[in-house]
Amino acid sequence: MENQTLSQSSRELIFTRWEAWQGCNRCGEPGERKRLGYCYIKRPLEDPVPCGLYLGEMKDWFSRLQPELQVEACHVQCGDYRPSRVHYVSFDNFRLMEESESLWLTCPVASIYRPVNWEANSIPLTWHDQLSGQDFSYFLDQSTGGKQLKIFWQATYKCFVEQELMVQFNPEARPEMLEAQRMAMLEAQGAGEVTARSGKADSVLKQLMLMLLVVTTLALVGLLFKVLCPAQGKRSNQILLVK
Repeated sequence: MENQTLSQSSRELIFTRWEAWQGCNRCGEPGERKRLGYCYIKRPLEDPVPCGLYLGEMKDWFSRLQPELQVEACHVQCGDYRPSRVHYVSFDNFRLMEESESLWLTCPVASIYRPVNWEANSIPLTWHDQLSGQDFSYFLDQSTGGKQLKIFWQATYKCFVEQELMVQFNPEARPEMLEAQRMAMLEAQGAGEVTARSGKADSVLKQLMLMLLVVTTLALVGLLFKVLCPAQGKRSNQILLVK
């Protein structure tokens, strides 16, 4: 905010004192960094005093007490930062019941004082897209510096603090989707059983056909044997009669 005074006749000057820029929230690719500004009041010939301390009980009506937030683009190499000592990742599930429903997600360890980065299906959710009105599918909470994220659609959300993954939120399937999956599994099982029964029936039929072929072959062999045996007997008798 611009410098101002408490009133037209007041000699106090209200201004914002900005802190140093925080680290970039991504490395090896374009990211963003933020810095905080705090309200101060300065009287002539006196040192600046924080607005909340100067105003005392009057601070309730003053709108500049909340820290201001500035964001700018940044690009750093991944070797230019020091990772924290946090070595755990949280996993959680969420569900949006209706298309018009929204939900707040909270990133543990994140704060307004640390670099925070959110992703939806591995796509960065940036302050630039939000503040410029290019993306309305999410809302980064400015008062928490991005610790909280408001979502309006199903996706896999990840939160990084100082470029380290802290939490991943996975969408739960809706009841109708679960029911559809269950029915599909039952249909697949039913199709498998039908296929198995059909295969078993084919196997039995093949065995019966094989048995029928064997029986037919044996019958033909027996018939041929009966035809040949009598002919040999008659020929033998004729020879004996000649002698």
